[in-house]
Formats: sequence, structure tokens, C-alpha cells
Amino acid sequence: MSENGDKVEFVDLLGQSVRAHTSCQRFQPGDTIVREGDAGSSAFILLSGSCEVTVHDDVLGMVSPGDLFGDIACLEGGTRTATIKATSPSDVLEIAGDALRVELRRSPALLDRFLRLLAQRVRDISRRETAARSEHHQLRRVLEDLQPKLDRFKAIPSLSMEVRCQPLSFASGDYYDVLELSPNRVLFAIGDVMGHGASTTPIYAMVRSQLHEFASAERRPHELLNHIHQHLRHHGHPNVFMTLTLLMLDLDSRIADFAVGGPPCPLVYTRGSCRPLTDRVGWTLGYPFEGIAFESETVPLTQGDTLLFYTDGLSDVARGPDRDREVLGVARLSAIFSGLCASSSNGIADGVFRGVQEFRGSWPVEDDATALIIRVL
Repeated sequence: MSENGDKVEFVDLLGQSVRAHTSCQRFQPGDTIVREGDAGSSAFILLSGSCEVTVHDDVLGMVSPGDLFGDIACLEGGTRTATIKATSPSDVLEIAGDALRVELRRSPALLDRFLRLLAQRVRDISRRETAARSEHHQLRRVLEDLQPKLDRFKAIPSLSMEVRCQPLSFASGDYYDVLELSPNRVLFAIGDVMGHGASTTPIYAMVRSQLHEFASAERRPHELLNHIHQHLRHHGHPNVFMTLTLLMLDLDSRIADFAVGGPPCPLVYTRGSCRPLTDRVGWTLGYPFEGIAFESETVPLTQGDTLLFYTDGLSDVARGPDRDREVLGVARLSAIFSGLCASSSNGIADGVFRGVQEFRGSWPVEDDATALIIRVL
């Protein structure tokens, strides 16, 4: 934070009128001088010692003798943007914000020094934001690389698949997958990790790796759910849970074997009507309860049947602050899906999103959303 090469210290630029509104305090190593998020109106100058600057517990730099800090909250009367802790015995001069603002209007030299410091702050923030955006883009690309490439399944003449995924941020807690277990068996998966953003990524990756390692044509969906549930309990964060639906389709018999771990349940459009695939929705994965078990069910599918696997970022869309009355819900989502299936239109996943967006209107997006469409040809 120091202005290298500038011989005049901040404290030397303070006039007598502002000095009357200062006080000096001594801090020991580990003492917090200002805390991120706290209200504050004073600014500070480090007279001796050294201090550490952290934001969200990440160390961003050091304060050296002669440096001014706390200036942003001083200017706007807002909250502190960083935490400053002493790392050695430190003498700190506190300046009343009102007095400093008056002095800035009175002293061109102090104002010039202050503006150059703010310009340096802006450059530092810009560099950090650029680095963060780069990391976010890299994480997004990694997650996209983990998603299945549906083009490779176009060679299956009895199936049509499409997907649309809309992350809330750079990382999504929504997980979908398609695995070819044998020449005539395909496994479909859709899940939703509790939460948003980067914190969901480790669970996403953990579940994907376990499913890819453990899934086989001989194992039923409930066995896979049981395995992943136990893995999350023993190796995942204790307060992170995940919904996961697995469906294994035999391409020859068109028999679907499936298990649902937590809502929402997939929808199936068959013979001109739409319904949930089952009314037996099991537990969400990861809950620390003993005796949780999952069940597999079977359902025959016929030509023209269409499945909608989706996350609650679609069904729980709101168009107002009253979530009890202003939520899309499964019934409305089913109506949107049924209309698209009845019209035999292509791009059902995109159509579902359009219908949901029309319901939402200008109300903001609040969750990741994914739709995976499977049609039996």
C-alpha cells in the first residue's frame, strides 16, 4: 500500500486543524484495527510497525509505516472493505472522517496524494478482478468438459436427446450425465447439489467420479444411489446434500429401471398426457440419518414417450416475492412440457426454458436450472 518513491508522508500533509481530530493507539501482533464489513468513518495512518490486509480471509498485502488505510469507508461513511491486523507492535494514528474530508478540500497537496492512492487502489482491485474472472472462466470450462457430449449418442436410432443448462453463476451445482453401460443399456443421471457457485464443484466432481467408476449394466439404480449416498456421508462436507435421479434404459425392451433420490421427480409424456414418473421420491443424498435406503422401480416405455429430467431451478421459479403463490410449480411446468410434446416440436428443452422465462417475466433468476429431454423413437 505504500507509495514508493514519494518522500512526503501522509502525516506530514495534515494541517493543524485536522491534527486536533486525531488520536494515537498502539496495537500488538494479532490485534484487529479495522474489520471487513464493520461500519466505519475514520481513516488511519500507520506510524510504526506493520499490518496485514485481508479480504474474505485472503491476504492481499501489507501496510507499511506512513501508509493511509481505511480511506474508502471514511469517504462514503460505509462499511470496511478489508480487515487490517497488526503483525508487529504498531502505532496507528486515527483521523476523524469529517475532519479529513474538510482537510482534503483545503489542501491541494493532500488531495493530490489521496487521489493517487485511490488510483492505485482501483488498479489493484482491477488486477484482482481480472484474475478472478480468469479463474471463473477456467472453472466453467472444466465443468463443461465434464459434461457428456450428446453427439456421440446420435448413432442410437431409438433415442433422441437434448439438454439445456443455465448456471446461476460461473459454476453450477446442477449435474447431468449420460453413460453407455453396454451396447443396449444407457444410464441417465440428473442431480442438484445444495447451494450455488464454486462451493458445489467438489461435490459435483465427487458424485460424477463415483458414478463413472461404480456404474455398470449389472447394478440397479438404487444400488448406485446407496453407494453415492454413503460416499457423500463419509467423504463429503457434513452440511452439503444432493438430489440425484438415475434411470437405466434397456434399448431392446424399452424397459426403464430408475430410482429417485430427492425431488423433483422426472416427468413422462405418454399417450397424450403428462405425469410424474413415480410418486415414490426417496431421500436426498448425504443426510446423516441411519437406515436410509433407496428403491428401484421399472416402467415400460413405448415409441413417442418423452421424459423430462429437470432440476428445481425450473419448477421453483418465482415471479414475485410471495413464494407461496407466485411459484411456477410442477403442474405449470407439466403443462409447458405437455404442450411442446403434443406439438411434436423439436427443441423441447429450449421450449421449456422459454415457457419458464415467460412465467418469470422480469423477476430475477435465483437458481441453476437444467432440463434433459429423452424421447423414445
